[in-house]
Amino acid sequence: MGKRGNTILAMTVIREIQKGNPDKAHHSLEKLLRQKPDEPALLNLKGVCLDMLGRHAESLEVYEVVLQKESEPAIYWNNKGLALYNLSRYVESEEALQEAVERDPESLEATYNLANTLQCLQRYDEALALYCKALEIRPDHLLALLNKGNALACLLRYDEAIACYLEILEIKPDFADAAFNLAHTYEEIKRIEEARKWYNRTLEIDPDYIHASEQLIGLT
Repeated sequence: MGKRGNTILAMTVIREIQKGNPDKAHHSLEKLLRQKPDEPALLNLKGVCLDMLGRHAESLEVYEVVLQKESEPAIYWNNKGLALYNLSRYVESEEALQEAVERDPESLEATYNLANTLQCLQRYDEALALYCKALEIRPDHLLALLNKGNALACLLRYDEAIACYLEILEIKPDFADAAFNLAHTYEEIKRIEEARKWYNRTLEIDPDYIHASEQLIGLT
């Protein structure tokens, strides 16, 4: 395969990843790796495919190889951190993601992923600061706004958490997780009728949202 063919194939790999088709991307990628088995950028894409396929331990092994070959790009550290996060190895994930953020302080991915890791480590103040930073980088990042609300709720700052969830639902009224988290927050502060309303709304959006059904049954 010539240079032009390789370029087209590489573009196909990236396009299939973006479309959420890791199997197809991985198949095409193997052809390229047979010619350039030590190319860090290609190995990184292989790690991404493996992560998308749920093969997190294998993806971590790939990222370790990538970083041995080229340790400068922040995205490689981010991807290693994400693989570790997916393996519930949060302390190690934090180390890799901190490295990514130090190398690229404006990286939305690394900032958001580090916030999620700190949230799992129950370091809610630190997570909250990073969700706010992620939203400065990209104000329409609804998952960052959702998790900002979650961090606020964990810090017992319920009114601010409610404001986050309502802001999301103004932008995207069919965001089931935002409706559920809003309901759950109302339940926590004993505003039962509002909780009931939003659990019902969650089930209108997604009738299979089991946790909403369970919480609704348990309301008193």
